[in-house]
Amino acid sequence: MNKKYLIFPGLLYAIAMILTTISVAETRNLRINCTFHSSYEQFFFRLVEEAGARNSITITQNTPPVGRSLIHVNQGIDDGDGPRISGLSDSFPNLVHVPEPFGEFEFGAFTRDQDISINSWEDLSELNVAYIHGWKIFDLHVTSAKSITKVKNADLLFNLLANDRADVVLITKLAGYDMIHKLKLKNTRFLEPALAVKPNYLYLNKRHESLVLPLAETIREIKKDGTYSRLYHEMISPYLPDVK
Repeated sequence: MNKKYLIFPGLLYAIAMILTTISVAETRNLRINCTFHSSYEQFFFRLVEEAGARNSITITQNTPPVGRSLIHVNQGIDDGDGPRISGLSDSFPNLVHVPEPFGEFEFGAFTRDQDISINSWEDLSELNVAYIHGWKIFDLHVTSAKSITKVKNADLLFNLLANDRADVVLITKLAGYDMIHKLKLKNTRFLEPALAVKPNYLYLNKRHESLVLPLAETIREIKKDGTYSRLYHEMISPYLPDVK
């Protein structure tokens, strides 16, 4: 009888060690490339962290040069990248996207010139245009312009506009409003309609393909349980009060 009670604590310890080992084995660490151009990217990354936590995944932010980010994920150097529009797997075959969108990008132009109006990409042909290096949608669509300037970040982009060195600067609507707020710019407006509206996603290297559907389902849950709305209100609305 005594021997049984002596063995029992040892058995409990062994079980605890096995469960701990299993738990550690099931916990993943993902390095996600995300450059904070605006409060929207911060919002996106917070959602990725939340989705990761609900799936026992630790998320670490990485900020490689914009032009190398997708290349690094495609090569397996990094684990994921976002927020990005759909269709990038055509150019980067080792990427898979989590099919539930995190939100929408409204791509378009900001200007200080009250006489400029734009309805299509072709309307940029007679203007001095600037945008951030590495933004694929602008590389694809801005095929002709009076001049094209590419810069490293949004601060430099809107300084070009403030100093009349560009007629229009191209960026997402939310990122542009963020810069207007940050730099306290006056008489700067977004040209409606947007040139393109695209849902955005998290991409993963295909070695993490088993995580795609669980993360998609988790993002849907985050939208349903109110977490998405709460984070949007906390992280975006205070800085962009005129964006609906």
